[in-house]
Amino acid sequence: MQEQKSSFPFSMVERMMPMYPAIAVMGWMFVLIAFLVGLYVLSPAQATFFPDAKAVREGATIGSAFVNANLSSHALEAWLPQFKFFGLGLSLLAIVMALGTISKRLRNMGQVIFSQLPEKMRPATPPPPKRVKLFQLSALMGIMVLLIVLIVGIVLAAGVISGYWNNSIANELNPAQPGSVLLSQLSLLSSYFYWLNPLRMIGMAFLFTAITVALTVIIGALRMQTNLLKGLVQKAG
Repeated sequence: MQEQKSSFPFSMVERMMPMYPAIAVMGWMFVLIAFLVGLYVLSPAQATFFPDAKAVREGATIGSAFVNANLSSHALEAWLPQFKFFGLGLSLLAIVMALGTISKRLRNMGQVIFSQLPEKMRPATPPPPKRVKLFQLSALMGIMVLLIVLIVGIVLAAGVISGYWNNSIANELNPAQPGSVLLSQLSLLSSYFYWLNPLRMIGMAFLFTAITVALTVIIGALRMQTNLLKGLVQKAG
């Protein structure tokens, strides 16, 4: 019996399910790149900025090593954690896709086995549980939220963060007056942390929910097949 094709976006998720090894490798690559950027770019920038006295650091002019290091540190801190969590999200997505593949193969295996029985003894194939679409949608929502968070982090780093921190702290940032562009940028920079990081956690929660629901689908498929086999044994007896 041929399954009815799913509609978009569920059809896209089902096409992605056999690709879970490649998705897992991509996740590892994102996390590895985040580690290397932190080791070879962020850490040296911090080491360049902090060894000298505070007055020297804050009095440095635009284009100096101190200002450039401070700018690099703040820009990387805006997008690098989001980049890393997107890699972790891809790894969780690979788990969801693997579990989805297992549940689909269990269903196909049951159909093949029961198709070999005489028609009078052959049980009716139940429709796929609605939880299949639930874990597919939850996984898709989770990875999309993490992607949005990454894009926001990159935009902040390339825009307002670069515009604000590419200035002398003592000569331009500290003397900024109310209503100035610099203080408007500072207010935005001070606020994004409080909503962007929780949004990132929402994306991770969607993915963990997808894993949990996918596991219940597998357990349900195994339980259903066990009950059908018990019924066949009782009929045969």
